[in-house]
Amino acid sequence: MKKSEIFIKKGLNQPLQNIPFHMKAPLRRILMQDDSTFPDYKKILPGSNFHIAVHVISRLPKKVPDYVQFHAHKCDEINLILSEGNKLTYEIESEQKKYIVSSPSIVYIPRGVRHKMKVIRGKGIYVCIVMSKNYKNSLKK
Repeated sequence: MKKSEIFIKKGLNQPLQNIPFHMKAPLRRILMQDDSTFPDYKKILPGSNFHIAVHVISRLPKKVPDYVQFHAHKCDEINLILSEGNKLTYEIESEQKKYIVSSPSIVYIPRGVRHKMKVIRGKGIYVCIVMSKNYKNSLKK
């Protein structure tokens, strides 16, 4: 790919439970970028150094079960919580504190911070950007 070219490719629908430390959730996950070994995946953006996934939340049960276990990365993570009319709310938890975050918001998780999250109400989009080109290799043991 030349520097002057634009590269476009569709994202890949991928169940959240296929991701380490994640379980089945009431959302649709679309993998946008990862240079990984996921079995059904081909590299989308050559040369990119980010893992990018979009979670589309459209319908939730009355009580949302936990669907992410505590985990940490060897790199930083950024999350965008977006919806029209401040209608999407997430619970973001570190080992020290629990945060309730409504859209529009950005969440920065420094490398090494153990965390988990879940949607608690609303509809919208949650964008996860892990500053590593491979999600599985970004995980801190």
